Amino acid sequence: MIDAHHTVETDIILVRLYGALKRLVWPEERRPANKDQGLRVWEAITIETARAALPDEVQDDTGLFIHQTGCELVSGPGPHCFALFKLADQPFYYAPLGRWFNELPSRRPVTDESKEKAGV
Repeated sequence: MIDAHHTVETDIILVRLYGALKRLVWPEERRPANKDQGLRVWEAITIETARAALPDEVQDDTGLFIHQTGCELVSGPGPHCFALFKLADQPFYYAPLGRWFNELPSRRPVTDESKEKAGV
């Protein structure tokens, strides 16, 4: 349960990222589903990297390339390509932080219909 008085809207992205990370199992990694696993080091690094980037450094194409030892925060086509080449020989997961950020309720465009519902 999350207390709304102690969170900000960008925490939604961090919870979404945490949910994705907890489902990741790298090749040759044993993780029994019936035991509490705790937070792995690379998960903590990834979550803190995302927290530091939100919302100031997030652009539409910002993403995290997550690998077994940490993550790479990238924005723009050049850094995306560099990260792909760097991680090409190992498993990785890509988290589209920019897209997730743009899906936040405050980032949605205000329409006439939503104004009517709000009584404006």
